[in-house]
Amino acid sequence: MAPLVVLEPNRLAAQRIARVLSAAAGMASVIVCDAVSELGASLAPALVVCGPEAYDALVPRLASWPNTRVILCVPADVPGVLGRIRGDRRVRNVVAWPSFLSTPRPWELLLVTRRLVDPLFAIPKLQDLLAFGAHVQRWMPATTADRDRVVEEGGALVSRAGVGGRTADRVSEVLHELVMNAMYDAPVDGWGHPRYAADRRRDVALELAEVPTVRLAFDGTLLAIEAADPFGRLRDEHVIDGILRGAANQSADAPVLDTSHGGAGLGMWRVHAGASALFVDVRPLESTRVLWFFDVDLNARDARGMPSSLHLFRTESPDPGAWP
Repeated sequence: MAPLVVLEPNRLAAQRIARVLSAAAGMASVIVCDAVSELGASLAPALVVCGPEAYDALVPRLASWPNTRVILCVPADVPGVLGRIRGDRRVRNVVAWPSFLSTPRPWELLLVTRRLVDPLFAIPKLQDLLAFGAHVQRWMPATTADRDRVVEEGGALVSRAGVGGRTADRVSEVLHELVMNAMYDAPVDGWGHPRYAADRRRDVALELAEVPTVRLAFDGTLLAIEAADPFGRLRDEHVIDGILRGAANQSADAPVLDTSHGGAGLGMWRVHAGASALFVDVRPLESTRVLWFFDVDLNARDARGMPSSLHLFRTESPDPGAWP
């Protein structure tokens, strides 16, 4: 396979990242460099892990590397980076690397790298992403009353597990946003027209084929929520633009909202901003899986200032050579 490359001036961190990449790629060799200038002119990597500055230097080469994918490791201001990469299909994975971590989270980097180097690899079941023995709760909400029950029970579950009140509130908010997206925004009729998105305040009763699956899992350290719908209509641009709108709304004098689908357009930003890592896995017209992760061991100060990872995967074709 084409080589894997880590561009990182911190040599110790670079070597640790390289070991994770090697493990994810079947113990493949990984090239470690301080800068783009050290890469050979004829080299066409399968995957490059780098920071925003190295990415800027890498852009001129990407035009001649059509099959290269990039994982960006970002210390802060993930929305700012998303605005820069919005039109670059080679970059759909932004790993938050906050200052209090010596390297990006190994489990996150391992999962993303494996998916990128092996397009047939699907993101595992939620319980397989946490430590063995993690508790998993599942719901299949079909009505508005079911939605409210999911939100209430999810918050109560993590409260009983001993997490702080702020984290329990965060879980309830994320559950509400993800279930709303799956129940109101995702369903369409036979012509592809949204069935319920125009009025997110009304009560709904979904047909059996429209019902999403929602899971909450906790292993004592990592808390995860999954919402999956059977429609596969969520696009990368919907996610990125929603996050960018939310970030702009936080700093602008006037709100920057998108009410075209019945909501304020800020739900995806709230979900992303409250996560340690957010994964969106779409099979067009088949399914959408949104997976939200939060590290409950973070202290309050770190959690408030922590950047959030974003990973967008899209399986357009069953062709094994197609990008996920």
